[in-house]
Amino acid sequence: MRKVLLLGLMLFLGSAVVFAQNRVITGTVTSSEDNLGVPGATVLVKGTTIGTATDLDGNYSISVPAGSNVLVFSFVGLRQQEVTIGNQTTINVVMDPDVQ
Repeated sequence: MRKVLLLGLMLFLGSAVVFAQNRVITGTVTSSEDNLGVPGATVLVKGTTIGTATDLDGNYSISVPAGSNVLVFSFVGLRQQEVTIGNQTTINVVMDPDVQ
């Protein structure tokens, strides 16, 4: 019985460490043209399929796995941006028009 309890405790603590490796990044995406939030902008963790979209005010929140350190921001008509996360937990991005 002790072995089963010990094994269960080890599995529980091990899973807590795995979940603790993700970090949550929040912020706002705005347009340089009018300084308003960009609703529906895409925020992706570079090199993964993890992503989210901004809300009606341009706010977002995304869980970034350990080992990933770049977010990619994009929206139709605006220039795509890549931002290195570093040790930041809040990243606000101002997007410029994509004039070609």
